Amino acid sequence: MKELSKKIINSPKSKIRELFDLAAGRSDVISLGIGQPDFSTPQPAIEGAINALKKKITYYAPTKGIPELLQQLEIKLKDKNKINAKWEENILLSNGGSQALNLTFASIFNPGDELVISSPNFISYFYLSAFFDVKLVEIERKSDFSPDIEKLKDSITPKTKAILINSPNNPTGYSLNRNELEEIVDIVKTHDLYLISDEVYENYLYDGSKHTSPASLKDMFERTITLNAMSKLYSATGFRLGYIAANKEIIETMEKYHQYTVAGTNHPAQYGFLEALKMDNGFFDEILRSFDKRRLLVYNRLKEMNFEVVKPKGAFYIMPRIKEYNITGAEFSERIMRDQAVAIVPGNIFGSFSESMLRMSYATKLEKLEEAMNRIEKFVRKL
Repeated sequence: MKELSKKIINSPKSKIRELFDLAAGRSDVISLGIGQPDFSTPQPAIEGAINALKKKITYYAPTKGIPELLQQLEIKLKDKNKINAKWEENILLSNGGSQALNLTFASIFNPGDELVISSPNFISYFYLSAFFDVKLVEIERKSDFSPDIEKLKDSITPKTKAILINSPNNPTGYSLNRNELEEIVDIVKTHDLYLISDEVYENYLYDGSKHTSPASLKDMFERTITLNAMSKLYSATGFRLGYIAANKEIIETMEKYHQYTVAGTNHPAQYGFLEALKMDNGFFDEILRSFDKRRLLVYNRLKEMNFEVVKPKGAFYIMPRIKEYNITGAEFSERIMRDQAVAIVPGNIFGSFSESMLRMSYATKLEKLEEAMNRIEKFVRKL
């Protein structure tokens, strides 16, 4: 048989999914691996999808999404994000935030283009870059996980096409402040770049942190690609619905790729998303308070165990450094799974500067987190 795709064969399977699969198969495992909220999807979202199925809405949806949902997203973007996007030409539905990223890479990059990110960062950015022959330029974050703006400026070359930000961030939990965002925006404008803004964790913010969508800033809508999803706010990862807001030319380019690859998104699920968007977001207040308790529990316990750890400002991840234990993140992850049945993602999958780190998701029940911390403490005592 002739050779299969080298790009795909040479890319490893997702370590996050590996841990998820292992945890799913064992009742004793506590998973701090996958980034999936643990609260129930709001009933209006479920009823919206059920009612669509009862009406036999099981045929192809319009490629960009049903008009009612696009119109509701226009309202959301204007009210929540201060982004003036027109539903007819600036918004497109995707199969989750993952496909929103895929559509972005397919639509703006040509082979040899360069993309700049702060590192550590979300794993998909690395492999999508490889799949689309994009040169990924990693800029090491500062010790508090903030972006190194000066190094970022120095990284720009004639081949740089875009900067990608993910704030609040997976895996570090860092949330950009307004000054940092404006400095990045200034670089984008100065060098005539695109800015890709992954905003799926926009609602998970702590300690007074505020989220600003860069597309809302002066002269930035035309050069910003805003990515978001239903998954995190509504705990609806299985609905597989995301969306993109961008200028008309980019959306039209995405629509072509969308047509010839997946043809559209889940039709009845779109009615669930529509009903979710009509809800008052007050339902999330108590959920966020719960996540904040978990954040502080994990941060304080890790600090007591002498991990070098930064308190997260957003999302639901924490990324401790483990240099003191003279072990890599990959070794730590493998051994604690075997010894204590705790699933933790090794830091090295998130870039070139995180071999001695771990990524923990605290999107699980408080009592399970407490038990996980107890098991981690038992493990590190042996080290």
